[in-house]
Amino acid sequence: MTLLSTPPYSKIRSPLYGVLLVCFLCIFLSEKTYAQAPGMLEFAGRAVKEGKPLSGATVTVYRNGSIQQEQIKTGKNGKFDFNLVFGVDYKITFSNPGCVEMYLLVYTSKLPKTKSGLYPLYQTEIPFFETTNPGVRISKFKTPFTKIIYDGKKAFMDDEAYLAQFTKDLVIDPAEQAKLLAEKEAAEKAKRDAAEKLRLDIENKLLADAKAKQDSIDKAAELIKMKREASNKKEPDNQTIETEAIRLQQEKEAKNSIAKKNKEIKTNYENDLLKMIAENERQTKQKAFNKQEASANTVITQMRSEATVKAQSNKVKEEQKLKQNEMLANQQYKSNEITKLVEAAAFAERSVRISKQTTLPDVKGYTKKGSPNFAVTIYEGIIKTVRTTNVTQGQKMDNYRKEIYFWGTVCYYKNNIEIDETTYNQEIAYFSSYKDQ
Repeated sequence: MTLLSTPPYSKIRSPLYGVLLVCFLCIFLSEKTYAQAPGMLEFAGRAVKEGKPLSGATVTVYRNGSIQQEQIKTGKNGKFDFNLVFGVDYKITFSNPGCVEMYLLVYTSKLPKTKSGLYPLYQTEIPFFETTNPGVRISKFKTPFTKIIYDGKKAFMDDEAYLAQFTKDLVIDPAEQAKLLAEKEAAEKAKRDAAEKLRLDIENKLLADAKAKQDSIDKAAELIKMKREASNKKEPDNQTIETEAIRLQQEKEAKNSIAKKNKEIKTNYENDLLKMIAENERQTKQKAFNKQEASANTVITQMRSEATVKAQSNKVKEEQKLKQNEMLANQQYKSNEITKLVEAAAFAERSVRISKQTTLPDVKGYTKKGSPNFAVTIYEGIIKTVRTTNVTQGQKMDNYRKEIYFWGTVCYYKNNIEIDETTYNQEIAYFSSYKDQ
């Protein structure tokens, strides 16, 4: 009868494992070892939109807020990383077509010289929001959404006070969304009513001016006719030719005057008509825009419904995960009990064999394999909660990290390499079984 062996992954040994272990130890060496080398901050993150990785987003780094140092695109998994040399302050912007442009600030200019040899790692997740998202207060992103400063020990962290103030009223509740939408619709209605009133006033004024001008022309023509008739009655027969010439001249002048006035009326009418056409075109475009916006609101309502269904689905999944964790814990407990029984049986069998042996076996050089030791620390921030588990077993040391973001995203890491949830739970459960023993 043989004892249960350790999990298969404990037997895996490769050159890559040795390299990772050396790198891990180098990161945590004392500051005095690297006091002479210039330090830098490794800035790593992932861009997400609606909980999914966002590829192709633009990340731009500015030195002292204005000098562009670097510009990169996020990869297929939404990840990005770059290094920031200590001694200056940085402005980092995040942009993507159709999304709100955001930026954050990193302060390294006031880092103490005694800490200039540090090589810390800052990791974050950047959520992108569409400019038409009614549930987010877009105007707040005119200011930096976070400020990253040195904590005075060994890491760069978010300014918790500033971050709390920024996220205080970032999300707009449904009641306020409805109020803002009602105010917007009321303002648009008032604008449309004012435009319609202006159009009616212009039409009435044009009709009144045209009627007044036509009355003036009619009066002028009637006056000319009356003068001509009066002139014909008073003129003697011997002045008929001269009178006719004068009459023709007057008629010509009257026609020129009427033609001039008609031209002015036509010009004014054409100008007013052009204004009316432009106003009608503007109103048509406004109606098309309102229709498009109504369609966008319908899409937003559908997205909200989908988000609600997704949240309920996530809740069901979380409950299933909890049940699976309980089943895993029960299985682990059962496995531990079986292990204890097997160990007891093996011990009894070994004792019987030893009692039957005439000589004791040579146990020189035998060393007992120690149980693993692990320590758990939990850091609760505004954006994310980080649970860190350090496991030490002999000369081997592993670091497990679980990051939970406030919008629901959960990431798992082993020695700063991302792993899946199942692997994380299995390995943590395995080490936890030793603690229960």
